[in-house]
Amino acid sequence: MLWIRSLLAVAALLACGPGERADEVRHVDPEAAGPLTVYVVNYPLRYFAERIGGELVRVVLPAPADVDPAHWSPDAETVAAYQAADLILLNGAGYARWVQRASLPRARLLDTSASFRDRLIAQDAATTHIHGPEGAHSHTDLAFTTWLDPALAILQARAVADAFAEARPEHEAAFGAGLAALEASLGELDARLAEAARAIGETPLLFSHPVYQYFARRYGRNARSLHWEPDEPPDERAWRALEELLAEHPARWMIWEATPAEATVRKLEALGVRSIVYSPCANAPEQGDFLSVMSRNAASFEALLR
Repeated sequence: MLWIRSLLAVAALLACGPGERADEVRHVDPEAAGPLTVYVVNYPLRYFAERIGGELVRVVLPAPADVDPAHWSPDAETVAAYQAADLILLNGAGYARWVQRASLPRARLLDTSASFRDRLIAQDAATTHIHGPEGAHSHTDLAFTTWLDPALAILQARAVADAFAEARPEHEAAFGAGLAALEASLGELDARLAEAARAIGETPLLFSHPVYQYFARRYGRNARSLHWEPDEPPDERAWRALEELLAEHPARWMIWEATPAEATVRKLEALGVRSIVYSPCANAPEQGDFLSVMSRNAASFEALLR
């Protein structure tokens, strides 16, 4: 209706940040514009956007392949590319802190976890540590790997589809079809993990890193988190702390973000703890895609039954 469109136009004007023009945020002719240019802050959002939008979108994740996008910061040129995008997909929950410092067009920002903000998980005070090319960083006061709960991932995907349909209403049906297929895939993953979780029951588990909060809540795992890196050997103090933890939490499996060093694996096995990998897949994998990585994760999780 015309009056609704008028209200939306006024809202877009009000949403403009300093230096923005109204013609930078309004919808443009799709024939002239071509695919919707979408910049994202992590790989799960890139995957969701590509599954939903197909050839109707051009999705860009600028973070290098060898860094964790959560702790990466773009240079000025890359920030400018974000600013020029038709849509910027944020994960929310404090993910990618550089977003809070950058001047990005508010009217084109989408916090994909906004619909379940009341379900975000608070975590203990942040601990600064160093690993990988991104160097020193600290985890935020909110757990942010929301997509490890497939039910929340579906809500994020729906937010993406709604934003695409608003930007290109003439393609709403195509976006809806892409969303439906993605929801079906995530639903199948959820069912598979839930079945394995029921069979595992209250078996004590260890997570190598505090990134599995949403996974643990979804599937009710009796798990404790450490702060170990797969490519860094734990020091003697860390091993002593683990032995003390095992006395009260007799876990026989540790779940890692990536393949741990062989020496670490052997020493864990000497304590009766075996290792599996459950990749959060925050950045693009070397092989396959988000869903194939999650399928491998599910197979690893099912291995706990053996």
